[in-house]
Amino acid sequence: MVYSYCTIFNIIALFPLFVFHFCSTEEADLDLDVSMTTQYTARAGRDVEVFIPLKGRPAPNVTWRRGDRNMAGDNRYTITSTERATTLLIPKVTRDDCGKYMLEIENGVGEPKIITVSLKVLDSPSTCQKLMIKNVTRGKLTLSWEAPLIDGGSPVTNYIVEKKGSTMKAYQVITAECPFDCANSSFICCISVAPEIEWAKDQVLTLRAGENVKLSCSITGRPLPQIVWYKDGKEIDKRTMIDIEITTGIGTSSVFIRDVDRNHRGVYTVEARNSSGAKKADVNVRVQAVPDAPGTPDATHVTGDSITLGWTRPRTDGGNEIKHYILERREKKSLRWVKVSSKRPITELRHRVTNLTEGNEYEFRVMAENGAGALDRLTSPEIDIDANFKQTHIVKNGGIVTLHVAFRGKPAPLATWSRADGELPVMADVNTTDSFSTLTIEGCTRYEAGKYTLSLENNSGRKSITFTVKVLDTPGPPGAITFKDVTRGALTVMWDAPTNDGGSRIHHYIVDKREASRLAWQEVSTKCTRQMIRAAGLDIGVPYLFRVIAVNQYGQGEPHEMTEPIIATEEPAPPRRLDVVDTTNSTACLVWLKPEHDGGSRIRGYIVEFRAKGTDRWVVSGETKSLKTLVEGLIENTEYDFRVKAKNDAGISEPQGTFGSVVIKEPRIEPTADLSSITNQLITCKASSTFTIDIPISGRPAPKVTWKLEEMKLKETDRVSIKTTKERTTLVVKDSKRSDSGKYYLTLENAAGVKTFTVTVVIVGRPSPPTGPLEISGVSSESCTLSWSEPADDGGTDIGNYIIEKRESGSASWQVVNSSVKRTTIKVTHLTKYMEYTFRVCAENKFGVSKSIESAPVVIEHPFGKFCLGLC
Repeated sequence: MVYSYCTIFNIIALFPLFVFHFCSTEEADLDLDVSMTTQYTARAGRDVEVFIPLKGRPAPNVTWRRGDRNMAGDNRYTITSTERATTLLIPKVTRDDCGKYMLEIENGVGEPKIITVSLKVLDSPSTCQKLMIKNVTRGKLTLSWEAPLIDGGSPVTNYIVEKKGSTMKAYQVITAECPFDCANSSFICCISVAPEIEWAKDQVLTLRAGENVKLSCSITGRPLPQIVWYKDGKEIDKRTMIDIEITTGIGTSSVFIRDVDRNHRGVYTVEARNSSGAKKADVNVRVQAVPDAPGTPDATHVTGDSITLGWTRPRTDGGNEIKHYILERREKKSLRWVKVSSKRPITELRHRVTNLTEGNEYEFRVMAENGAGALDRLTSPEIDIDANFKQTHIVKNGGIVTLHVAFRGKPAPLATWSRADGELPVMADVNTTDSFSTLTIEGCTRYEAGKYTLSLENNSGRKSITFTVKVLDTPGPPGAITFKDVTRGALTVMWDAPTNDGGSRIHHYIVDKREASRLAWQEVSTKCTRQMIRAAGLDIGVPYLFRVIAVNQYGQGEPHEMTEPIIATEEPAPPRRLDVVDTTNSTACLVWLKPEHDGGSRIRGYIVEFRAKGTDRWVVSGETKSLKTLVEGLIENTEYDFRVKAKNDAGISEPQGTFGSVVIKEPRIEPTADLSSITNQLITCKASSTFTIDIPISGRPAPKVTWKLEEMKLKETDRVSIKTTKERTTLVVKDSKRSDSGKYYLTLENAAGVKTFTVTVVIVGRPSPPTGPLEISGVSSESCTLSWSEPADDGGTDIGNYIIEKRESGSASWQVVNSSVKRTTIKVTHLTKYMEYTFRVCAENKFGVSKSIESAPVVIEHPFGKFCLGLC
């Protein structure tokens, strides 16, 4: 039973194998019964789908290739394959998709088959290949290139050649029709190379004050780079930094500074820039200068034979630590200074001078010395006068005058030329050094005559000298022409002498006249030796003009001619210029000027009249002897005309009227304030001083005045006073404090409106102490590091430096570690091992030194962790 079962099983198992072995097969190939193509053409940006029908048993395996690369792993392509077909999808084709694609199919029956599919993309061609520059000459070069690898599906017809200058943003077309077989093209072209900078190797960057320095570098680049110099990050402006000279040539640039001082130290940067890029290079210039003078010594304790003196530190230490102070004395009756002897150098800001004689008077002075030396003794400016020196210079018209002054003084005085009656002439040239100054004026005329002053000033005093320049020329025009004794047909003409006589005495004057309606002049006198003349024989009622010419030995000068004619009559001339200067609801205030002449007799008074506009009836308001009057009894909102007449013994003049009608009403004028006397609306005041804000105001009716500091309304106190009138308001603050700084608002209010004006007040003074705690870290056997924070109040100006001092345990005196620290940290070195020190730091601005903060004692030993010590 078991045996029969096994036999049946074998037969069943073999049957399927027998059937499979005899199943039919077919070699993998294209299915030509289905339409297809292997040549594809598409425009750029379109999707291309390649469809290939297949046949074969078993189903063929499909592999797409482009060159040697299998495309199955490329995300750009989508390949879909079934038993009957394969599809290749290329999205948004570009010129880079042009070429041949290989399809390989095989199914194990027969040899694998490869089908090639070609794709042409219609697009612009790719970039040209291997652009080369050769045969470069002045203004020309030759370009050569190879055809693009991809022609965009169409033969290249021509090439477009463009160029771009170094300063241009857009390219310019040189030729748009270069033929396809063009091998090269010649045209003007700029070859750009980024700038490079190399400093000169022999430069000295650490100098003493008074020396000269030259910073030189070589610069390469094409096109030639543009060069800009900077100091401490700010561009050097030749107009303001006149002591710095910049010289730039082809391939080189330099900065030259004569007589360097502390202001010239810092980082100097040269920048070269062209179309290919930019390059910067820095050098650090250090100036070792002597310190400034310390403060004037003051006596703190006096005995019979000794005195203790104290002084303040120099404003600047010259960039070097101050080594010691030199103290000198002299007796009041002596001219000789003697150095005060001391067992060791004076390093403190006080010293006790002994061995003095009781009853004698002494003077003391002190100097500071650092690594660069001590400040030379100051001397006030002095003028060197030799035998050829003269203060009066006479020159002919068109000549040249030279005023030369030699001087001396320490430090070198600042020399300034000025002119008594105005600015220096346009043709004036000033040349000044440390020892002389010269003023040269070319092409002199009478207008260059006058007094010229040279002022010399330094820290020790000032000196000035005045020169008189006379130019031999014809005289200038006479002064104003006036008249008196005007009668019927005659008058007396008067004038002032010329302000400039041309360097020669006035011999006489020429006086001419003409009728106002004519152009021809007639002689009145050709040799008038006085400054007045009687002109008679004038036609009655005819207006005349007069002119006067001064004459000296060099000829006739410029004439002075009247602009308004005059009539010779016994009645006075009419008053001049009648104005209405103010009105109310019922009054008008009038003012006028005196007549040109009084008609030969004294003006007895003036008659004022008015009339309502539109009427012919003039109403006499009254008579007055002054040049102003108040017309009363007028009707509000009514227009009026006004006129005034002059009266003498012979009669009444013609009237002088206003330029137009005036409406009688109380004016409403918006309030305003005049802040022109306050420069930039900014007031700076030192702490504890008094500042005043005085502002003219106006408005109708008189405005109400309110003062505020920021948002706080100001009221009068012991320190603050406010005074206000119709014309001005004045705010005075005594014993000013830093809290008084801020914006002061002046509000003016009346019926016409409200206006607010702002004045900024800055109270400056010494800064507050640095902000603690004073931290000590990095302690070693001979050094430690101190750090602190900036003061809460900088005193209204930048903190210039910090002063660091140390004190050894058991000593009462402080020693300066460094007085020119710019940052809020410093490493203190050269300390004694196992010695206990206390440190203190104070801040300094240009108004003084703050109080100091101190640390707790610290022992200098081997390193340990960071400590926070001191007073907050």
